[in-house]
Amino acid sequence: MLNINDVIKVSKNIQNDIRAGHLGTVVHIFDQNPPVYLIEFVDDEGRTTEMASLKEEDMSLYWVASTETYVE
Repeated sequence: MLNINDVIKVSKNIQNDIRAGHLGTVVHIFDQNPPVYLIEFVDDEGRTTEMASLKEEDMSLYWVASTETYVE
């Protein structure tokens, strides 16, 4: 399970602006089974470009916020 502020890498193309390989941050976890995560995507200036609700199969963990460590 992912946590708030973890960074994920999208594993498949979701929509035109969210493609495989994009990085995003978990900003909310919806209380569902299985969980759904609200992911924020930002540009190089730190401005939000997209928000998307994704399932775990749509992404992989890239950076763990609580330990400040990279997974890959």
